[in-house]
Amino acid sequence: MILSVNNIHKSYGKEEVLKGISFDINNSEIVALVGPNGSGKSTLLNIINNLLPANNGKFNILGGSNKDPEVFRKISFMQDNTVLYDYLTGYDHLQFIGDLQGITKKHIFETAERIGIDGYLNKKVGHYSLGMKQHLLLAMALINQPKLMILDEPLNGLDPTSAIKVREILLELAEQGTAILLSSHNLAEIDKVTSNILFLKNGVLIHEDLSAHKQVWYEIKVMDVEIGIYFK
Repeated sequence: MILSVNNIHKSYGKEEVLKGISFDINNSEIVALVGPNGSGKSTLLNIINNLLPANNGKFNILGGSNKDPEVFRKISFMQDNTVLYDYLTGYDHLQFIGDLQGITKKHIFETAERIGIDGYLNKKVGHYSLGMKQHLLLAMALINQPKLMILDEPLNGLDPTSAIKVREILLELAEQGTAILLSSHNLAEIDKVTSNILFLKNGVLIHEDLSAHKQVWYEIKVMDVEIGIYFK
């Protein structure tokens, strides 16, 4: 068992945001958590990573508790870019994690090159574009070679070429034995990397295996002429 989430409840005042969330990740697979902005995706990920308390529920992460610091040597959590410091360089961010995790300078540069941020690694983050920040966040999540990666909107702000590269990296990681839980508000962004989708709606999860759907209907409208394309 890589991750087991059991009956998680979370309320803010009288508003119940999460209503008994349960799911398991058993293998090195990519699982997507999909829902509209404000649906509670980030809240759930923060609770799993012990950054927010749940009102009720239990976790098992790689055989341990999400309150055990040692567990976080084996997992990583990619948050949004508000965790970055504008006055530090990309290398400073990676070196900080490296010092905590006992990671060599050589591995830091190898990770930066793999993600494609080596060209601006010594630039201050305050001068990064949104896409550059997303790449740095991914490098920070990857650098400790985790058994489980939890990624909050990893494709946000990426141009099509960069998004394709990130998807390729995620697929490669899954093939190498890393389990990945990622969130997105856009199903089209992640349908190329996983068929295991958890839809979060009104505080509950709807499990959906997209591989069960054999048929897809696309409709293209050009100059008021509609063309239907049918795939099976």
